[in-house]
Amino acid sequence: MLLFIEGYPYNLDHMVRENLMVRDILEDVVSFAKVEPTQSFGYIGYCYSKKVNDVVFFLPKVVLTGKDVPEDETIFGASPYEIIDFESKNIKSKFDEDGFKEYKEFLSNLSIWIYRTISVYKQTNNENILESREYQRESRGKKQKHNTLLDVIIALRDFNKNNQDYLTFIAKSLHSGHNMIQWNKTITHTTAIIQNGRPVYVDPINKKKVVNFDEELLVIYFSVLNYIAHTHGFSFEINLQYQLISPEKIKKTYIGKNLGCRRLKQIKYKYFSDKALRIWDLCYAFFVREYKIALNLTDTDFLLAKDFDHIFEVMIDTLVGGDDKSKLPQELVDQKDGKLVDHMFIGKGLIEQSDLPTDLTYYIGDSKYYKRGQGGSTTIGDHSIYKQYTYARNVIQWNMKLFLDGDNTEQPQLRDELTEGYNPIPNFFISARIPSKNENDKFLSFDDGRLKEQSDSVQLNRQFENRLFDRDTLLLTHYDVNFLFIVSLYGRNNKNKQAVWRENVRTIFREKIQKTLNDNYEFYILQPKTGMNCYEFVRRHFYEFNGKIYRPFKNANYLVLALMRGKGNLFNKLQQQIKNNNDYLGKSIVTKEQFSDNLKDYFDVSDPVELSDSLKFNVLPEEKLGSLEKPSANYDEFILTGMTRDWNVIESCGIYHVPIDDLILSEGFPKVKWVYIYAGKIKRFYKVKSTKSQFLSNSELSKKTGKTHKHNVYLVYELNVPSHDLPDGIKIDDVVDNLGGKTRFERLGNILKRKK
Repeated sequence: MLLFIEGYPYNLDHMVRENLMVRDILEDVVSFAKVEPTQSFGYIGYCYSKKVNDVVFFLPKVVLTGKDVPEDETIFGASPYEIIDFESKNIKSKFDEDGFKEYKEFLSNLSIWIYRTISVYKQTNNENILESREYQRESRGKKQKHNTLLDVIIALRDFNKNNQDYLTFIAKSLHSGHNMIQWNKTITHTTAIIQNGRPVYVDPINKKKVVNFDEELLVIYFSVLNYIAHTHGFSFEINLQYQLISPEKIKKTYIGKNLGCRRLKQIKYKYFSDKALRIWDLCYAFFVREYKIALNLTDTDFLLAKDFDHIFEVMIDTLVGGDDKSKLPQELVDQKDGKLVDHMFIGKGLIEQSDLPTDLTYYIGDSKYYKRGQGGSTTIGDHSIYKQYTYARNVIQWNMKLFLDGDNTEQPQLRDELTEGYNPIPNFFISARIPSKNENDKFLSFDDGRLKEQSDSVQLNRQFENRLFDRDTLLLTHYDVNFLFIVSLYGRNNKNKQAVWRENVRTIFREKIQKTLNDNYEFYILQPKTGMNCYEFVRRHFYEFNGKIYRPFKNANYLVLALMRGKGNLFNKLQQQIKNNNDYLGKSIVTKEQFSDNLKDYFDVSDPVELSDSLKFNVLPEEKLGSLEKPSANYDEFILTGMTRDWNVIESCGIYHVPIDDLILSEGFPKVKWVYIYAGKIKRFYKVKSTKSQFLSNSELSKKTGKTHKHNVYLVYELNVPSHDLPDGIKIDDVVDNLGGKTRFERLGNILKRKK
């Protein structure tokens, strides 16, 4: 078995074996510019080189460690040149016997799993990045597709691994009774020697000796495994109860003279059990392929992928996302700015646990297949980070439009209408790693499916400090996953095992990101107090609350407040910047104490809580618990209050106009029935002609009044003759009280409400 590393620059004239250079091995396998002395091969997979009569593997670049200088890159401490021929004396001298066996078995396993991964990918994806050859073989009266020699080797290995009990049972059954002496036949048919007065039989007769065809099949089977281990470097657990056929005889006679196929055909009629027939099939397929290779009857045998980055993305998407991405609206994954999201699924929100579709959130991920740096770490580039943030912004904008247009189709609702806070969207990177020696029993393990956080793995993108629930506050985390586990799980193509790992890793994503938030924020539960208009309080203090509070469910009767921690976390530097630039930041930073002073009049503020499966806090008794809902309007008439500096316009034109930007309306534009105008000592009530207001531009208003107006748009009411009597049930003191007790107007356009 010969090994090359994806993307590593090889000198084509490097001597691998006697009279055999790199260019000789690969010239019939992959295309390259032969005039260039150094070439890197962007392939991963398997091929069979007729020049060396051996299998050749291209391994992924992730197995390399070291700096970006090729001379410093190694695999297990050996250079990529040294491991080309892993059976050479040069490479054996670099490791002790146990280390050599361990690395050899690892490379053998990795080669098979890489091959299986590409094969599984080929079944469900287009083959634009694949190069392969396929063949047909005859077996048990019907044609069965058979791809490569490696397919047969893998099948032989799997059968041996999964049927050890069967093979041991057969071996014991065949050998039982062979040493039991049949004394009647021995005394009758042989001559005894008298020694010290006692007969001694030197040639006792045992169980009748005949050719055992079951044993012959198993001898051939184990001899084939032994030949593959000896010739191609694959490791097998071989039952040594048999006298095996030597690798030299297998090659010269069973393969070279096609004795293997002929002998198997002669004994085939003896077998009826499924497993015996399976052994026969595997051995026959092996001899057919090897015989054709020996006679040079086939084209080069290979299955190669030339863009393994894409295959790695497909693997992660299959294992982490499952079928979820295909069920999402196309605009989310194939975004309008041309960006394609690698991984996306809908899962439980980070703040509170709920299974309702509108309470869930989007998980957006990107997978990176990079060569590892010093210490086994990988670094994500700035371009990739920026692209990931753009994915999230596009999703938020699409989701906002969906709900504003009223087109919700069971999608998560990211924005809370009351607080205008946003459900945080988890963003994550997944990169490949190889377990290091520091991980002890996990070294080179294909079974270690843990996620490993990179140091300083948290990236924070924001426009304002201390606004976790702002739409522009995006958290990005970076995890490493065992590359060996990923290729083995994907290569098995076992949907049940994949589903188990998927559920587990999604839970880990949520828990780890929640831990990051708990480390950097303090969370408080705000429960409304009875008798208080908490809805209006939240709306009135929107600026102070912006991005800091969030209502986790549509009908939840509590809010979550998130404030940055001030010590011992990733944001110490940011907090110092806040202190140094307080004048610039102004009220965008509000301390916990300032919040509590304002909140406790309206809300019950809990002790700090931590994000987990669900928020845990003491619910207020029903008699003390208020509501976050908007109070129902109990009004049928509205009075517009304002002031004027020009009574002539009102009296001559019969209209009252208010600049839109001066109008303070929390409920849109109601149907006003009365206008109360105040100027100095003059106070007048007017009843409007129509409860429907007009919107006029400054030029349109100028045509009516003959005066110049500086604002762009005005709200205009046509008035009747002024009434010196107040409307029924309204006193001038009521008007002043509703204006906050002020004798002069500091704002125009206050709306008063007349109760029924």
